[in-house]
Amino acid sequence: MNTITTKKIIVWVLISLIILWSIFLFFIDIDELIAHIGIENTYLILFLVAAVSGTSFFTSASFYAVFLSYAQADLHPLALGIIGGLGMSIGDSIFFLISKRAGDVMSLSKNRTYRKVFAYISRLPHWGVYLFTYLYASFSPFPNDILMVALGVLRFRYSRIIPIIIIGNITLLTLVAAGMSFF
Repeated sequence: MNTITTKKIIVWVLISLIILWSIFLFFIDIDELIAHIGIENTYLILFLVAAVSGTSFFTSASFYAVFLSYAQADLHPLALGIIGGLGMSIGDSIFFLISKRAGDVMSLSKNRTYRKVFAYISRLPHWGVYLFTYLYASFSPFPNDILMVALGVLRFRYSRIIPIIIIGNITLLTLVAAGMSFF
């Protein structure tokens, strides 16, 4: 089997696992999960939900439901931002690493949004890519999946991208948590 076929199989298996995980998370009742684990483990629950639901656009709603309920419970906004941001970055890392390994397969994508992001990032200088990545992760309401796939396909170094994503995720969640304290 040639390497392109092997990479396609790996990509499809990983996509299938992400879809199965998304379906599983869709049917879990978040309130029941919180009641079962206990309120003492709030930050642990937040981290785990962020890490596992950050792997897909479809499961990110469950993370935001948990996050917003904790933000309304008067937990410290910075602590929520740090814990949630670190967890979200794990999910973002999965997309980055998959696309970096199977970039030649991902570059064949017909997705219009992906193509636009890919073309835009391709035209930016390196410092512009890093600035765009921070601004997107910090202030965009959209998941980082498409951005991370484009950065992986373009072969950016993980060690340079992940700190920016972590800081961007922390910024976003801290701002949302601080904003929720006014409601």
